[in-house]
Amino acid sequence: MKYTAPMDNQRFAKLADELAERDPALALRLREAREAARELRDSAYGAVEAFRQRASEIGAPYLGNIEVSRVEPDEKHIDAVQFRIARGRFELLCIAIARGDGKMRIVGPFKRGKEEGPCAEAKLRGAEVESLLEERLAALVREATAV
Repeated sequence: MKYTAPMDNQRFAKLADELAERDPALALRLREAREAARELRDSAYGAVEAFRQRASEIGAPYLGNIEVSRVEPDEKHIDAVQFRIARGRFELLCIAIARGDGKMRIVGPFKRGKEEGPCAEAKLRGAEVESLLEERLAALVREATAV
């Protein structure tokens, strides 16, 4: 086995300092975006649970196979967090963007592996984003349960 010198940990500590200095206020804006995303996610989860419970009560529990993910870092951007709602191959993405005053982007529903879209944006919080997600969530459930 060949000996290799350890990596320079100090170099990476300095790199973290350098990258964090690009936008010192980003951590605070990301915290706000994460809180807004968690609130919206909890609202979506409540709607899915109501749907799942009713489907089970009427003898159609197979309709309730819908997953709502945790809020996690966005896959594409460092200044955003996201959560997913999925049923089979159909997905809906909710992305809280910390840029500027912040905004929520709702993407889908779309089939995983296909082009993502349609996209719509609203403020991080409020009736507009709640309504937008409600409509998109209903569309996801309808599309994903079509026979």
